[in-house]
Amino acid sequence: MRIIAKVRYVDFQKRSHYVEVESDSADRRHLEDLVRAKYPAEKVYFQSVRQK
Repeated sequence: MRIIAKVRYVDFQKRSHYVEVESDSADRRHLEDLVRAKYPAEKVYFQSVRQK
C-alpha cells in the first residue's frame, strides 16, 4: 500500500514550502522523518495523508 502525504514545512528562514511525500507507511512520525531527511524543515505540518 502506497501512501501520499501533502505536507507544508517551514525552513530556517521561516519560509513555507508545499511538497508531496510518498511512503509505505501512514505513520506521521515516519513521514515527518522523511520530510526532514529530504528538505531543510524546522516545522512540518500535514495537509493530508491518503492512499494512492
